[in-house]
Amino acid sequence: MNLSTSYTHFENITECYEDMLPHGSLVLVFPPIREKFPKTDYLYLLYSDLLEQSPAPYSLKSINALKHLLLPFLALRHRGKVALHYHWLEFQDLKSLLAFPYKLLWFSLFSALGTPIIWTVHNLEPHDRKWLGPHRWLHRSMAKRAQRLHIHSEALLERTSNYLDIPLDSSKWCVVPHPSFPADIKDRSTAIDELNRRYSCTIPEDATILLLFGNISAYKGILEFVELFIEAVEAGISRDTIHVIIAGPVKKGQETYHQQITTAITQLPQYFSHLPHFFPEEEYPFLLSASDYCLFNYQNIHSSGGLMMALSYSRKVIAPDIGIFSSHRNDSRVQLFTGKDELRQIIDRLHSSTHSTRHE
Repeated sequence: MNLSTSYTHFENITECYEDMLPHGSLVLVFPPIREKFPKTDYLYLLYSDLLEQSPAPYSLKSINALKHLLLPFLALRHRGKVALHYHWLEFQDLKSLLAFPYKLLWFSLFSALGTPIIWTVHNLEPHDRKWLGPHRWLHRSMAKRAQRLHIHSEALLERTSNYLDIPLDSSKWCVVPHPSFPADIKDRSTAIDELNRRYSCTIPEDATILLLFGNISAYKGILEFVELFIEAVEAGISRDTIHVIIAGPVKKGQETYHQQITTAITQLPQYFSHLPHFFPEEEYPFLLSASDYCLFNYQNIHSSGGLMMALSYSRKVIAPDIGIFSSHRNDSRVQLFTGKDELRQIIDRLHSSTHSTRHE
């Protein structure tokens, strides 16, 4: 099959709506857009044209979980001129699982009224790989109801098609790239000094800086990388060649995993700057600008906002050869690895390169 004719590729999400919604229509968005974070919120950046244009071709209204009950009423009130754009369709624990029949009832009624649904497929499976059967049923049910299935890259199409059981040549598919992040790139030395000052770090300016950032969670493989890096240090990496920054808040339910990371780091604390905090939007430029590489050791992934933020800041990337990362195989800024041994080889090469540069 010629995939170039089996989906529609757009540069802007509003183009996905053109053939099913007249201009002036209302687009309902779940979860709510965090308009207070215009530089880092994915939803704000995805809809930035609609939020910042005046007049805009479509108006937006965020809905939260409780307001799902309004969906059929909004469908009737705006008949023919309303759609629902849904993101992150998953649950992470028994409590959120029990809340899903409530959500399903209201958006099923919304769909039964002939109102279009657009679903952005961010993940195929929950990151913690729990409740895989219910998730698969839920995702396939949504895929059948949706008029549009939005993915971020053609490279994700075949795997997503197989998982959702939607044919590759379906007219539902809509490819719109992940939005870039506005980059405020700082001088590297200034950024390192600022992080050291704000967080009482000792990040060495002469080292190659590896950044692992975002919510701390087991699927990101942070502990596994820390253990691998400690093995590399014990095999001969000196402190002045590589330094690791781990930055981001601990995700709910991941406290034990985070404690394991903290304990592992205490073996060689001088090689790490551990910052388990929420970072305000204005501090991301310092994190990214201080770093030479953004490293991802994810166990499973489909799309990645972290990748797009790293590339927006012109950082080099080290990542597993899975999901959206694989679509950057020919990008000179991205080094891909398959398995622990290949990641260790990359770290050893970085050490050798930095060491030889420092001693020329």
